[in-house]
Amino acid sequence: MSSAPNREAERFDRGQSVAATRETPTNRQLIEIDEVMELTAKKAAVVHWLNGEFAAEQQAGFPTLRRVPDTQVIRFLDHFESLDQAGQLALKDILIEWSSFAFVDVPPPNPSWKQFSEATVFPDRRGGRRYTGVQLLAALSKDASHQGLDGYFQTMGTKGIALEPSPDLVADPADLVPIAIPSLRRKVQAAFSKRFEAKATDLGSEIWSYAGKSEGCQIIVEIRYSGKISSPQLAYQVQVRSKGRQIVSPNLCFESILGVGFGRWDYLTKENTDRSLELLCDLVAWVARLPDHLPKGCCEMPNSL
Repeated sequence: MSSAPNREAERFDRGQSVAATRETPTNRQLIEIDEVMELTAKKAAVVHWLNGEFAAEQQAGFPTLRRVPDTQVIRFLDHFESLDQAGQLALKDILIEWSSFAFVDVPPPNPSWKQFSEATVFPDRRGGRRYTGVQLLAALSKDASHQGLDGYFQTMGTKGIALEPSPDLVADPADLVPIAIPSLRRKVQAAFSKRFEAKATDLGSEIWSYAGKSEGCQIIVEIRYSGKISSPQLAYQVQVRSKGRQIVSPNLCFESILGVGFGRWDYLTKENTDRSLELLCDLVAWVARLPDHLPKGCCEMPNSL
């Protein structure tokens, strides 16, 4: 975390402390109380906006999230749908509370981190064809000691829905073949060049930066590629600068804004990559429109204050 957000958090805590006492505050304390009140109002507005975005996706049946090739998102969807209405509301509130801090220049306090981490473990949603990245599945299928995937799943005691691939991403288990990373990288560059006129820059260590424009906004998409079986094939985050606002929070993407993932795609197959990259472009464009939708005062550039 940078020192600036930490100082904001300290000021927030001090302001709350002073506001809770009956002592006559100093001028400095009055300023801090005002800052806390402003931050509290800003955060409430962000939470209200996020609730609307989450509700729109949920009421439509999560059509966007269902197409995200990320096993964490698949696990979330299966877990969320297993909950009753009260359980869904409680989980949604935890996700929104955590993600709201990305837009108020204050890091999530430890209780929010702890609550979010515990709520997104989903311990009963692991393994199998459904919750395992395709690069690891490919490696396991070649392991003679388990006699293929079925033998491995039997050994691990995997049962039920976990044995089935996500139907929104893979129609046939035979299609669980990961795309090669060089091919994936070429396809991303072609898609971003066409959609955003993006210029690709190799930052080293399989990290690439794509700078372009979307609907008048300057965007930078940073992607880390990996062919390791334990890593996502593609991990992306988006930065946006437009209309006096800059959105540069770590790991910012459509999934993280809803609190359900971190843009770590590990379910990209030869068969689903092209349509998944069309979705990636749509998600980047959605993030690029945030300056038009965020509540007033959020993510303002210093020279616009």
